[in-house]
Amino acid sequence: MGVVELLYLIGLMSYGYGQNCREEEPPARKCENLCRGNGTCKIKAALLLPKNTTFDASLPVVEPIFELAMQDDVVRNAFPPWVEFEWKRYDVSDCDAAYAVISAIDAYNDCSHVFFGPSCDFALASVARITKFLGKTGTPLVTTGGFTFDFVQPKQNCHHEYYMMVRSGPLGFKDMAYFIIDIMRHYDWRQLLLINEPEAQVHVAGKSTCLLMMKTFANYLKKEDIIYTPWDTTSDGGLNYTENLKFYLGYKFGWTRAVILYETPGYMLFVGASGGYLMASSIHQYMLFEGINVYGREIQPRQPYKELLLENVGNNYASEFRLSLYYMA
Repeated sequence: MGVVELLYLIGLMSYGYGQNCREEEPPARKCENLCRGNGTCKIKAALLLPKNTTFDASLPVVEPIFELAMQDDVVRNAFPPWVEFEWKRYDVSDCDAAYAVISAIDAYNDCSHVFFGPSCDFALASVARITKFLGKTGTPLVTTGGFTFDFVQPKQNCHHEYYMMVRSGPLGFKDMAYFIIDIMRHYDWRQLLLINEPEAQVHVAGKSTCLLMMKTFANYLKKEDIIYTPWDTTSDGGLNYTENLKFYLGYKFGWTRAVILYETPGYMLFVGASGGYLMASSIHQYMLFEGINVYGREIQPRQPYKELLLENVGNNYASEFRLSLYYMA
């Protein structure tokens, strides 16, 4: 969605082109109308984001971008000169769902006509559920978040959970899921191991980003009849990675051969010097112990992946059944 189309949408929704989702007429606000008696109109916009720059979408990062966008000629010419914007920022502390609701209520009480944010999924869900009840015809909410599958459901009327929410981002977890599904279909793979660290990548979508992503993956894998096994790395019951790999890969899938391609300096931050080699060696030893045939090869710098696979795996060998490929980089 382009900037001009987005701003026109905000304008139309803010002018009252919506539905009253309450069973009765809500209390009137003096600031409900955008236009004043002197013929000028003002759209008051609330920016609901955390101050904490740990998150990709934070007030210090996003606010300057909005200010620059409003100075662009394309945006300035999208509305007549008698329509102006007023911005106000609200701190959604640490992208927390409770603080997000409080910030949204404060913004509504301050006569905001449109919300930008939150972007974290839990915070967004809490606010997006109530915006259809704020004001006579609801308060539009625009966000680059909303990655999980719940947010891509229809939002055309009051019966839909997230009515009044507009996702302006180009990508969601559904898109990532179908990217993987398309690869599975291309190679006719029918089983998948989902390795998940639930609280990783918090900067993207807030609390439990990876858990929400895996739940979205699982939702669409079920629809496509692809068998998957979830592996939560934080609930391993005291087992190390070698023992868990033995359980999830060796016993469950019955793989008999594997090719390990590794970069020696890979995983240096987690394992130390030569991390890629050390991890590949550990997996190699456990596979040999389990009777799995293993072929290992170090990845050379600037070597194209296609050439690498053809050289070390080969067309005939790669196409045979039950070949596993590990890439340690």
